[in-house]
Amino acid sequence: MMDGALALLQLYSDWGVDCAVGDQALDQRLAYLTPLPGARPAQQTPPAPARAAGASATSYMPPGAPAAAPAAPPRAAKTPSTAAPPLPAASVEQAHAVASAATSLEALRKAMEAFEACSLHTTAMHTLFPQGPHGAPLMIIGEAPDADEDRSGHVFSGLGGELLNQMLSPIGLKRENLLLATAIPWRPPGGRPPAETELRICRPFLERAISLLAPQRLLLCGRLPGRLLTDSHTQMARHVWHPIPITGLAAPVPALAIRHPMQLQTSPTARKDIWHPLLLVAQTLQQNG
Repeated sequence: MMDGALALLQLYSDWGVDCAVGDQALDQRLAYLTPLPGARPAQQTPPAPARAAGASATSYMPPGAPAAAPAAPPRAAKTPSTAAPPLPAASVEQAHAVASAATSLEALRKAMEAFEACSLHTTAMHTLFPQGPHGAPLMIIGEAPDADEDRSGHVFSGLGGELLNQMLSPIGLKRENLLLATAIPWRPPGGRPPAETELRICRPFLERAISLLAPQRLLLCGRLPGRLLTDSHTQMARHVWHPIPITGLAAPVPALAIRHPMQLQTSPTARKDIWHPLLLVAQTLQQNG
């Protein structure tokens, strides 16, 4: 019996069902898609019984697991729109207009929270916004948000955050002194790769965040950040800084490509590939004071 339950949980995990978002089943087609003409109205399901006073849900945490960071408040529930979704080209133009109109970090954050022209915004639990001080010597940009980041609303949380700390510690860097960001602000459903149109929609928000935060250099973890900022599928050469033009900044920002922290677990070769760029980062920051 126990083996069957564990096998079912593993199947859910493989399918991308990694968290429970409510006590009652929700038909996503009825919640977020425009009903087809002549479609029959869905039958109302009876409400779930209320919990007894004082009862609360609990989540499993394996023995010895580190305490999670306080969860950021989830977005307020949105009223499903009956308007037809905008075309991809219109969504990209809207993203450019909204991002360029933001003159402060708080304005950009609010604009991203309210932006609904990207389908990823609808399915994600949180909008991941860059975290860290203005003008930091280094801005570390990861891949698309993973399940831990989407649940908590914090960049580089969970195992990825622990591995990032292990990367930074030997070269004397602390994450609280750096800027941390994800390549796109919303997690694709089930952790699937983001589509090309989704990347084009999300790019203006990352570029605007970089221009407002003004980091001295960028550390691009994984392939997605470099692909997003250079608009190219060609993998950036490691062990060398690449000047990347950023809309809103007068001069290009030097960027270095590196493996993602999660690859520290894969093999000794991956750990070696991560170590050499980290040494270059440490030497460069030391030379620049």
